[in-house]
Amino acid sequence: MLRILNAAPSLGAAPQERHRSPPNSLVALRAMGAALHEGLAMHREYEALRSKGVAHDAALRQALAIGPAPSRQTRVTIAPLYFAGKA
Repeated sequence: MLRILNAAPSLGAAPQERHRSPPNSLVALRAMGAALHEGLAMHREYEALRSKGVAHDAALRQALAIGPAPSRQTRVTIAPLYFAGKA
């Protein structure tokens, strides 16, 4: 949605400049189409990663180009309890 606001003509533009630019609805429609295209490309990349066995969090971060998944600290293993003669 930020692209829509950045692409829209400024309100302080001279009248002749406003007439040369496409209507705001057309600019908004083009921006939504570009966002949809980008979202579909990210979805395809995510699905390709998942089919290769990449975990959900890692695949999502990589497809969205957010960065690597935060490393999880390994849990401290607790010694198992032994009950009634089971060793």
